[in-house]
Amino acid sequence: MPVTLIVAPMLIAMAAPLPASGKGIYTPPVGSVERTVIIRALKGGEDTGSRYTFKRFNVFRQRDRVISYLEGEGDIGGFQAILTRDGKAPWRVVWSEGDGGSDSCMAGARHYEWAIRLIKSHGVAPDTLFPGITARTRELKRRAVREPETQCVGDLDGGPQ
Repeated sequence: MPVTLIVAPMLIAMAAPLPASGKGIYTPPVGSVERTVIIRALKGGEDTGSRYTFKRFNVFRQRDRVISYLEGEGDIGGFQAILTRDGKAPWRVVWSEGDGGSDSCMAGARHYEWAIRLIKSHGVAPDTLFPGITARTRELKRRAVREPETQCVGDLDGGPQ
């Protein structure tokens, strides 16, 4: 058997996205074009020289719609972000929570509920893309009723306006 027939499938398998937890969820390989473009969008389109360490880097593609959940640490602390891309449009950050700042439980509950609706609209179970989001949302709703002005989430961006 020619060596190319053995090596070619191995090279294709190595170039394919790595599976993350959940059906259809994957993590783009380090250094891949897709991962680089998503990180650039997370940085606001500029190469600021800042570095990120990711705990989760989940992507789900449904035809020409793509959604990604990122969780990690950056120069200014921990963060969670949801990015989307429709068709050939560029990636954009549509939801985030960062360590800096603080917001009320009420605002957090609305922010997380919006994220759940967005994720569902992409045809994926929310906890599959963003582990723990439904439990976190329930907790924020519960706290919002009991202590609506308590600051219990970080700096919120995107989401419901």
